[in-house]
Amino acid sequence: MRALLVMLTVLAPLRGPDTLMVASARGVRHVPVLVERGFPAVASAQMGAVLAWESAPSPAGTVTLRVGGESFVFVLEAGYFRSGDRVFTLAAVPYIARDSLFVPLQFVVEYLPRLTGRYRYDAASRRLDELPDRADGRQAAPDARFAAADPAPGSARPPAPVNRRPRTPGPRRRVIAVDAGHGGVDVGMTGPLGGRRFLQENDVTLAIARDVAAELESRGFTTVLTRDRDTLIALGDRGRIAGRAGADVFVSIHVNAANPRWPDAASARGFETYFLAEARTEDEARVAAMENASVRFETNARAERGDPMSFILADLAQNEHLRESSQMAELVQQSLGHVHPAVSRGVKQALYMVLATSYMPAILVETGFGSNAAEARYLTSAAGQQRIARAVAEGVERYLAEYERRVAAGQ
Repeated sequence: MRALLVMLTVLAPLRGPDTLMVASARGVRHVPVLVERGFPAVASAQMGAVLAWESAPSPAGTVTLRVGGESFVFVLEAGYFRSGDRVFTLAAVPYIARDSLFVPLQFVVEYLPRLTGRYRYDAASRRLDELPDRADGRQAAPDARFAAADPAPGSARPPAPVNRRPRTPGPRRRVIAVDAGHGGVDVGMTGPLGGRRFLQENDVTLAIARDVAAELESRGFTTVLTRDRDTLIALGDRGRIAGRAGADVFVSIHVNAANPRWPDAASARGFETYFLAEARTEDEARVAAMENASVRFETNARAERGDPMSFILADLAQNEHLRESSQMAELVQQSLGHVHPAVSRGVKQALYMVLATSYMPAILVETGFGSNAAEARYLTSAAGQQRIARAVAEGVERYLAEYERRVAAGQ
């Protein structure tokens, strides 16, 4: 929502077809601004006529845009882009039309000046200026405040630093750990099936996890993100990060994928919420195996022998976490049912490694099928991600409120 509000504010003077004045040492050009998808966009070729700007198609439906020595990777028809190891959300989507790449005007007037430090946008005159190099030959630095909000990661290493905000004085605030599934070299599933694949699970889960954390913070909770950047965190370390932060509950965000052997697999849709317990159906076991497969990317993972999942399951069966996790899953699933355009596939159970070391009420939310084209578009849109995040936050809040009432009644 923030990105949308910023974009609407910055672009308020633009109504219908208009132009953006772009100035550099190469000259001045009025670049047409088109509104073909509901949001203003500019053609890469038009921008390249006056700026050091070039685009090149990349594998898997992405386009790399090089501007002034910086590279930005856009996923076509998806509302985000990468800068280095950081992922940023867009209120609109980049697309190809008439053999040209069109990028949202938001990227040009909001992100480009802040991420590179080479450009300045003036909303009053609708003018983008390429700034000259400094007298010492160096370029201007990017906006430090913007960079600090989403720092570039170091090398992939488990575990990541705990990302917590300071608590306010007074009664203890409940702490919720929000886990963005996959990350780094482990991109998770890609989709949709049967066409150009524009969804990567690691990007979608990070965007939704950030929105969930922001929503929970606005409701008075403290949050910890197991990863706040595109980096690989070992499955076994995610629960430990939550434990060190003193989290009360653990919520892991994922994107589902259809079994390619299903009849009409590309049409599979729906959302479901899991808690840690023995799988009851073949599909529950399949989804857990798909998510647990991330362990193959953990080159330094400890090779534990035996069947640790059975041991953990036996331990959980003797305490309250299984029951509490089930109740939280029910409330989150109900809440998602009010906003999600697809059908509810219900609350399910399976042996997820990421939940096994949390030692607290823990759930895993499969937010939808990235293998389905319509659902993939919903999951990669800023609006869809925010609706899902609000629903997850609402379900967690309801669970904690009911838990507090039960505790008070017991005392």
